Amino acid sequence: MKMKHMGMAKLYCFALVLVLVFGLSSSMRVPGVKKHYVKFINNLNNKVLNVNCKNQKPYIDLNLHILLPKEEYEFNYIIGRDMAFSCNLRHGFTSTDFPISDRAIKRECGGNHCIWKAQDDGVYLLNRKTNQYKYKYRWDK
Repeated sequence: MKMKHMGMAKLYCFALVLVLVFGLSSSMRVPGVKKHYVKFINNLNNKVLNVNCKNQKPYIDLNLHILLPKEEYEFNYIIGRDMAFSCNLRHGFTSTDFPISDRAIKRECGGNHCIWKAQDDGVYLLNRKTNQYKYKYRWDK
């Protein structure tokens, strides 16, 4: 009977090792799969910024994120053909909607890390290669 319990204990240990190995390896970077990183910075003059980003197909809603002045919100996603995120930024009674995952935007970002900054006059995008912000969108009234 003891031999049977020892055999089961070894089997459980082996199963645990497999779970750990596969769990760690699945979190490692997969060749050929790229992630896109998006960050929003609230640089509004003493105003709250509401950020809501969505992908239509497949439908993914990242929910509303409320940023106090100088706060940031960041998310990432795996780049795929069906990923076409757009975001709505709102403060007070003004807002703007824009795409964040098209190729032109990624080129303007200077890579797969796009940083958007909300200011009182509109929304700016950082070009990481030049380290310069470019005015992109105005607030709708």
